[in-house]
Amino acid sequence: MPVITVRRALNLVLARPTNIEIDGQIVGHLERGASQSFDVAPGPYVVRVHLDWRSSLPIHVDLDDDETNTLEAAAGERSSTFRARFLRPKAAIDLRLV
Repeated sequence: MPVITVRRALNLVLARPTNIEIDGQIVGHLERGASQSFDVAPGPYVVRVHLDWRSSLPIHVDLDDDETNTLEAAAGERSSTFRARFLRPKAAIDLRLV
C-alpha cells in the first residue's frame, strides 16, 4: 500500500501545530519536529500544509503500489519575507519532496 509521510522541520518554530491537508481534507496535525504517515490507495494526490493563515503551495504526488513519498514542511528564505507572510500567505511555507 502506498504511503504519504509528512514531516515538520525544526526550523518551523511556531508552537502551534501544522495542519496536513490531502486532497482538500485536513487529515492530521504536526508538532515541531514530528512526522506522520498516511496509507493511501495508488493514484494522484494533492498535499498542502497550513499554519495559522499561512500555507504551502500544493504538491502533486502520484503514487504507485508500495511507493512512499516523504514531504517536509520548513521555513525557507522565502517564508520569512514580508511578501510571503502578508501578501502571499498561501505560499509562505516551503513544502518539498525529500
